[in-house]
Amino acid sequence: MAKRRSDQEWHALFEQYEASELTQRAFCEQNNLSPSTFFAKRQRLQQISTNQHSGFVKAQLIEKTTHYQSVHTPVANMTLSLGEVELSIPPGTPASYIAELIGALS
Repeated sequence: MAKRRSDQEWHALFEQYEASELTQRAFCEQNNLSPSTFFAKRQRLQQISTNQHSGFVKAQLIEKTTHYQSVHTPVANMTLSLGEVELSIPPGTPASYIAELIGALS
């Protein structure tokens, strides 16, 4: 005759199973448990646990501030002078654009 266990005893068995590195089948064999009973009981207790929760979760606001520090010294704009006209070009401007611009100004 199979031993009847309380829900607390089952919870303890499930915790032992989780802590072990055994497969479910090996754990059941080692503890003289029916794998189908083990699985069914585990599912039922998880479902009961899920149903007892209201569906809401407690949210906690954690204020996190991130500070960035520049590792590189900022690069100044490039200035092109053509007669009395000066053109300031920011870093990262594509060279093809600058070449086209110089060609158009010539």
